[in-house]
Amino acid sequence: MLPRPPAHPPRLAAILRPRIGLVFGGLLCYRIALAASYSASRVPHPTLLLAAALDSTHDQAGNNISVNLVVASVAADNLAWTSHFPNSNINLIRYISDDPTAPYHPPAPKGREALMYLTYLNDFYDDLPDLSIFIHADEIQWHIEGTLLRNLSFALTQLDFQQVLDREYFNLRATWRAACPAWINTTKTFDDPDPKPEEPYMKEAWMGNFGPEDPVPETMGGPCCSQFAVSRTAIRRRPREQYARSQDWLLQTDWDDFTSGRVWEHLWPKLFKDVASDCEFRERYSLCQMYRLCFKSEEALVVYNDLWEEIERLKEQLNFFRATWAPGKARVARRRLWEVNAETEAQLRTAWELGSDANARADMLNLVHT
Repeated sequence: MLPRPPAHPPRLAAILRPRIGLVFGGLLCYRIALAASYSASRVPHPTLLLAAALDSTHDQAGNNISVNLVVASVAADNLAWTSHFPNSNINLIRYISDDPTAPYHPPAPKGREALMYLTYLNDFYDDLPDLSIFIHADEIQWHIEGTLLRNLSFALTQLDFQQVLDREYFNLRATWRAACPAWINTTKTFDDPDPKPEEPYMKEAWMGNFGPEDPVPETMGGPCCSQFAVSRTAIRRRPREQYARSQDWLLQTDWDDFTSGRVWEHLWPKLFKDVASDCEFRERYSLCQMYRLCFKSEEALVVYNDLWEEIERLKEQLNFFRATWAPGKARVARRRLWEVNAETEAQLRTAWELGSDANARADMLNLVHT
């Protein structure tokens, strides 16, 4: 009779198994720690941000233009970043959609930022500053372009308030991408192939806010995202009843918040300028005129934007899970990210320095406009 095999694993396997587990566990922990360090890496522009904040050539700190910074927010938003502006003429008006006890709040948590903005326009109609700037609560956001570092503090610090007064209405987003010259077709219906989410609703929204007697345009254009600056003159060009009417329309509509807020992204030019398209000025011109960022050529702006898109792709490679799976690729991506960051900062600083020189800026604007 053959002997039975031992009931316990061989001694070597018993010894190696926990050690192999420790090795793999250690490697996994190493990869996780490495991925965490990569995904936590930030690519700041400290030199440019600090220079812009301290720029003594900016005349905004000494001008007399009064500004209300109207922020659409929820109670959980942190607005500490708004306390760092050098301009003491900026008055913060924070609307909180989900707190009916807040000093400023909409009648109901509907319509996203649109209802908060319209509530402000109705509430403050008789007590408006020279400019009202309407923004979302986040300092870092994709609604602001890479030419403005995706940084709302930087954008507002650079913004030329006098130029805004002269234009009367200015969308803080300057790019024409997915915006101009004709982005929305109001004749689209749900039966059409692949309409943009808001297109089938635009005709009804137009008539509901401005009346059936106001002809609905076939196409509409302009930068997205409902962040803009508008003068007291432009606001009062319409009677207060218009803002109350649009407020009521948002309160009464049975559309979801995404839709009712989204259609209003395209209605602000009509409200303040009585136009369907806000595509008068190209991106390069607006950056120079409104933000004091003057790229020497259209090609220079294209190169900068291409580099910024590369930054966004590299950041995706530094995502925690991707970096855990492929730490070698993440290491290369991080190295390239810092290289591209240096390139974009150098190019943007050149544009910033050119825009900070009043004479050079005027010459550039004449050149771009022609």
